[in-house]
Amino acid sequence: MLARVGILAMVALLVAGLFGGWPPADRDAPPAPPAVTLLPGAGDGLVLGVTHAQYSLDSWLTPGQRTSGEQILGATPMLQNQHIMGFGVGNPEPAPGSFDWSRLDERMDLIERTGGTPVITLCCAPDWMKGGAPGTTDWDDLATAPLPAHFDDFARLSATVAKRYPQVRYFQVWNELKGFWDAEAGAWDAKGYTDLYNQVYDAVKAVRPDALIGGPYVVLNTWSSAAATDHPSEMRGPYGVVDQRSLDVVEYWNQHKHGADFVALDASTGTRDKGLITTPDKASQLYADATRWAHSLTGLPVWWSEFYPETAPPPTGTRTTAESAENPVPLDQARAVATLDAVARAAEAGAATMLLWQPEASDDLPYAALWSAARPGAEVLRPTSLTAAWTWLAPRLREGLVDVQRPADVLQFSAPGGEVVVNPRPESGLVRSGGLSVRVPPLAIRLPG
Repeated sequence: MLARVGILAMVALLVAGLFGGWPPADRDAPPAPPAVTLLPGAGDGLVLGVTHAQYSLDSWLTPGQRTSGEQILGATPMLQNQHIMGFGVGNPEPAPGSFDWSRLDERMDLIERTGGTPVITLCCAPDWMKGGAPGTTDWDDLATAPLPAHFDDFARLSATVAKRYPQVRYFQVWNELKGFWDAEAGAWDAKGYTDLYNQVYDAVKAVRPDALIGGPYVVLNTWSSAAATDHPSEMRGPYGVVDQRSLDVVEYWNQHKHGADFVALDASTGTRDKGLITTPDKASQLYADATRWAHSLTGLPVWWSEFYPETAPPPTGTRTTAESAENPVPLDQARAVATLDAVARAAEAGAATMLLWQPEASDDLPYAALWSAARPGAEVLRPTSLTAAWTWLAPRLREGLVDVQRPADVLQFSAPGGEVVVNPRPESGLVRSGGLSVRVPPLAIRLPG
């Protein structure tokens, strides 16, 4: 029988030694990036990573916050993804032929300092490509797609990015089909997106034949039942029914693309009409079903560019627990449990990559993170309930060293030197909390000075 660490002991383990060393003593320098030349396909190791967003260890943090956060980020080699406009960086080409790389350079330097393998998402587009005046940037218009007449301009910008950052091999084209919803047709403009994708693909490959490029980065929307939507698909399970229009995008892109090195997906386990309709661990079956479907359709490695495993909401009036007073489990821990269960489902189905959106905690993003929010007055950034497990699992999952099992009511990750045990603790109705036992070498932050 596996030993289970109590909640208080678990929390103590994750934050123990906060005045000791993070990373462990033999990891004083950031690790070298993993030797990844082509991310694995179905059945091979799962590569974990993060996507930097609006706030992510930027230059205006205090030295203590920046140092502690970079130690957490650099504690294990990961993919680190950054968009070329928005999501923490500025407009790369405010006017035709006039470039500003300052913020994107800062983010790429952060990735290098912390030993990450860089990924670039080729999104979003400067305003003049969307009908705006050259030299202006309206951030409220970030999600608008470039006009078809400017697809070639965006492709040239993408090629310029690829040349400027030769250390980047992995490129995602666009993000969640932003601006490609056809309201009149009530469907995604799969043709319009694929036209943009193909021009970007051709332009980037012309200057960087070694680049590995993927799409369509579509959200797989789900509904609580087939009756809840006019567009049900045959992909369905305890998580609900996937919207056929999302799958149509992948199918059209797959038939008409000029080429691709991976297929990129995005999904939440909450349905569009009713949110989470089952326990988080059952809902995460979506990541297994969609992985197998996409790989079978395309024959390509499957990337989860974004994944959002839902937890049930905490009781009214509390922000500290995810369950009732008789079963008090920190909400942060419940989010870590849901995230790890999603990782397990994707790994079991042979997914190639999972990117955790925004590794810094934020009040407006109710999902697991790797370090605490950079609040005024905070001396350092702290690990979250997910940090120790994620840091330990990342290199072992990539190398295929982790044995994933589901004995009884728990999820168990085992590898030489440690284990992570997730206990969703199912009750009647929704699972509103989870237990997490992490038995790995202790992790801590080394405070500056």
